[in-house]
Amino acid sequence: MRVILSVVLSSLLVCSNAYGMKVPKVDLRVSQEEYAISFLPVQIGEVAVLHLASGNHYLVNTGSFKERNQLYYYFNQMHINNIKGLIITEKSEVDSVMIAELVKKFGIEEIVVGKSLEPSMPKQVSGIIHTIQEEESYTFSDDLVMRAVHEGNERREGLDFSITFFHHRFLWLSSQSSHSEEVLMSKPLKNVNIVKIPVHSKSESISHRLLEHVDPQTAILYRSKERLLNGDMLEAINEAWIDLYLTGQHGLISVKFNKRNYEVLTFDQEDVLKDEG
Repeated sequence: MRVILSVVLSSLLVCSNAYGMKVPKVDLRVSQEEYAISFLPVQIGEVAVLHLASGNHYLVNTGSFKERNQLYYYFNQMHINNIKGLIITEKSEVDSVMIAELVKKFGIEEIVVGKSLEPSMPKQVSGIIHTIQEEESYTFSDDLVMRAVHEGNERREGLDFSITFFHHRFLWLSSQSSHSEEVLMSKPLKNVNIVKIPVHSKSESISHRLLEHVDPQTAILYRSKERLLNGDMLEAINEAWIDLYLTGQHGLISVKFNKRNYEVLTFDQEDVLKDEG
């Protein structure tokens, strides 16, 4: 079961000197036996934050160092003042300068990467690297576990992982290749509720058969509404009656899970912020 909410908080919008979308001040109020994941509408990369009931946060990817003010703006709006761990999903998401700054700024304790990505990570953080391979797990808390579904090292591949929380399952797909599709088709994924779909180019898309195999209720895409999506992928999503959310259209997207259900929250935003210097 899921609940879809659109939260209108335009009166709380606060200006920023970073590029990106305005988002309101947000307090997800994650309590015991809950967790949340927020997809940030950054312009470069695919960045998300895991919110744990303990008050700890884990960052998935970092975005670009050049756009770091945008990331810090979203942290401020979401009251994020600690980052316990970092997950880097693929080579294109490795920004050595940004990773080093975040480790220093927040005292990050561990960086989780696929085994094949380890050589691409900056040497100054090698002491806190935790590698994960296919079918291995990483535990955030007693109730929250990440499992590597596929760990690819070919072109347009990366770490594909799922997060299980009671009877809910979220799937983060980084890979978009014929090889990774065959691997994913061999995995038991029917219990996935929400999937983050990769978009490496307009000419590539998640196939009908993989979408049917995963059979999610909700899909998240890091994509601007101004950029056309692959028509075949949109057709497959529509035919499967999947609720689709785009960071370029909905702005900040948060999904909050509890024992019984989950809710998708979107936060209205105004036009793109201008750089005030």
